[in-house]
Amino acid sequence: MTLEEILKDIEIRGTRELSSLSEYYDQKIQELKRNQDLQIRDLEEKYRKRVEEEKRTVERTILSSAEMESLRIIRTRENSLLQEALGKAMVYLRELSNNPAYEDLITKMVYVARKSLGDDCVILAGDKELAMLKNRPGILLRRSNVDPYGGIIAQSSDGSRELDLTLSSLFREIQDRLIAKISEHLGE
Repeated sequence: MTLEEILKDIEIRGTRELSSLSEYYDQKIQELKRNQDLQIRDLEEKYRKRVEEEKRTVERTILSSAEMESLRIIRTRENSLLQEALGKAMVYLRELSNNPAYEDLITKMVYVARKSLGDDCVILAGDKELAMLKNRPGILLRRSNVDPYGGIIAQSSDGSRELDLTLSSLFREIQDRLIAKISEHLGE
């Protein structure tokens, strides 16, 4: 084989190897591109899902905050209405002693006191209540500033027991029930 033939043979072999290597690396590059495309799609999908989850979380947080705020506004309004109703009840309490039925109420209070503490109990009352009770026989009366709104306090004859029937104490006792009823009505 001549030198020229050897060189030509080397050149042909080099061209074939170069072509073979080129083809091999083209396949590798195509494979890397496919892998890269798959990874990009996976990452895009992963971040799309993450964005959706974060979006839902933010929406839930905003909705939760809005619900909490609306509940706070409702509770504030209910409390305002409740305080207004209690204020009206207090006005009614202050005016109760001017009501024509007040004398009947005082009479019933004395009846309850005598039934609970005995007929010999002492009735402590203000001037207005004493004037209403002075013509009733068998009632032991004593003047006392028991309550600015009215009512009586009864004490057993030996002083060991006392029954507070002042309008303020009666209002305090019914206040919880009144709040429950008003709250129930507001909840409808």
